[in-house]
Amino acid sequence: MTNTPQTRIAMPVSEKIGLAIALIIAIILISYSFFSLLIDIILKLDWYGIVIDLIFLAIGVSLGYFSIRIYKKSVYYEGLVSSAFDEGIYSRLEPVLRKVAETHVEMEELESRLNRIDHKIQTVIDEQVKAGESPSSEVERAVAPGTSMRFVIKTIFLTIITMSGFLFMISTSLGAVHFATLLFYILWWLLISSEFKLFNNNAAWVMVFVPILLVPVGFMVLDAFLGINNVIALFYAILAFYAFLYFSWAVYETKGTLPFKLDFGKYIKIKHR
Repeated sequence: MTNTPQTRIAMPVSEKIGLAIALIIAIILISYSFFSLLIDIILKLDWYGIVIDLIFLAIGVSLGYFSIRIYKKSVYYEGLVSSAFDEGIYSRLEPVLRKVAETHVEMEELESRLNRIDHKIQTVIDEQVKAGESPSSEVERAVAPGTSMRFVIKTIFLTIITMSGFLFMISTSLGAVHFATLLFYILWWLLISSEFKLFNNNAAWVMVFVPILLVPVGFMVLDAFLGINNVIALFYAILAFYAFLYFSWAVYETKGTLPFKLDFGKYIKIKHR
């Protein structure tokens, strides 16, 4: 049976403290009475003192005995109540609790689907508004739903800077080439995250920590096998894939659809015709 905190009825702390104090007093009485009894018997035979010592010794033994007995009874009843709960109430409630947990998971999945549908509806509304207000909306919709013309310009500008940095690193022997390459990963992450407002998304932060952990180490490991120029070319090819992958995820996460109007279901139906 499952031993959960809710199935245990423990002795109150105040009662435990009281039993502990009573046991300590009993030990002190027994020790003092026994020591005094030895003195009265061995050093001087004092019958009056011996009787008093025996009385206090009996009180100490009784107090200690009842303290230990009460504690054992409390532990026994706690185990009995817990066992009754586990074998009786909990065994009957367990199917209900399991069903509640399954329902909660299903509700979370339903909420996630509703949020995705809401994103899609909002994206369609935004695209319709753009189509009526901006003559450049066709260009923006060709890139991805929800993107702005400023994002397109920033992307082109950062692409030029990235290619310039790649050619510069290939043609010159730059010392900290792995850190310079990592900087471009971070710049692309910042561009996409700022466009789709993902700075409060935990998964987005995971996407930036992955290259921070892997790019410098990858350069050091692969440089011994491929040569620095080949490693640079490899990591810039991975950068292109990384930027596209993160961009696609950002569009799907915030807009509920894929970029570039990728409708694979529609494409498959056309092919079957």
